[in-house]
Amino acid sequence: TGWSSGQVLAIHPGKPGEVIDANASGEPAGQLKLAWKIKRGAPKKPSLLLVDDLLFWIGDDGVATCVEAKTGTEVWRERIGGNYSAAPLFAGGRIYFFSEEGKSTVIEAGREFKKVAEGKLDDGFMATPAMAGDSLYLRTKTYLYRVEK
Repeated sequence: TGWSSGQVLAIHPGKPGEVIDANASGEPAGQLKLAWKIKRGAPKKPSLLLVDDLLFWIGDDGVATCVEAKTGTEVWRERIGGNYSAAPLFAGGRIYFFSEEGKSTVIEAGREFKKVAEGKLDDGFMATPAMAGDSLYLRTKTYLYRVEK
């Protein structure tokens, strides 16, 4: 993805030193082969998440997307709202999204969009949460939280 206009690219593995021009038409010899490209809803800040054969992401504008990793075929797209900088997190078969407004949304990691839970902390998330052992560390704009059973 990129800061001015994001896009998601799937590239076939090549030989060391090969490059790709994602904006070129056709496929010149000696370059990597582009498998698929998606511009609609591509995040500029949050990273993508690969779970089994599905690729998940949240756009900066709060639209969650799931595509097949091999083909780029959209499986679902759902607006969950908010603005996002933090990358999604996968744990226990679920995906966690954390917005700049402090909202956390939990969904099942699957071919159907299924919201499991939603919560809110007083301040928003800019940083991606971290996991260590059984603990989840959430850093908002003003506090650091440790969540554990």
